Amino acid sequence: DYGRLFEEKTLPQGRTLVLQGKYILTPAASGLMIVNIARARERILYEQALHALGQEAHVTQTALFPVQVEVGALLFEDNAALLARLGFDIAPFGTDTVVVNGVPEGYSCEPGKVLQLVSDLVYILSEEREALPELMQQRLAEKFATLGASHADPPASPTEAQQLIDTLFASDNAELTPGGRRIVSIVPLADIDKKF
Repeated sequence: DYGRLFEEKTLPQGRTLVLQGKYILTPAASGLMIVNIARARERILYEQALHALGQEAHVTQTALFPVQVEVGALLFEDNAALLARLGFDIAPFGTDTVVVNGVPEGYSCEPGKVLQLVSDLVYILSEEREALPELMQQRLAEKFATLGASHADPPASPTEAQQLIDTLFASDNAELTPGGRRIVSIVPLADIDKKF
């Protein structure tokens, strides 16, 4: 019964388990709560991106070593203000190279992922140029959320996993991604009992 999903209470912090970097398992009042990590991040990043696009800048985490990427810099110059609001610190470095000094909080700073990230950004920014302004924010937020979720590292500890759950449940809709896919499922204790 997913109508009661948000009445569920997880047990105190530290009682979480990350399964193969894909799921967070945690006890809940009526059984076992399973959270899809990528989808949870997608929901969280979507709401953060919508907020950032409409208002103030998003939090940036600085890369330990800036990453240079050979790519047409003009697209990034044209969208510098938008990227800064989302938390990207990307500066032109000549005519055909950009330097990535920082990415939004929650994105991976690993150089290989940053290179792929810039490639994905080029696609998103060029594809959305013709969108109507009122649709552009929502579509950009969805794409940046999907991008961020795919480029993130899995929680490194039970504490990080719990923080992800807490942030998810503070969002407007912890049940579904922006595209309508389920994020959280409860396996009832009765179903677990049947296995024994």
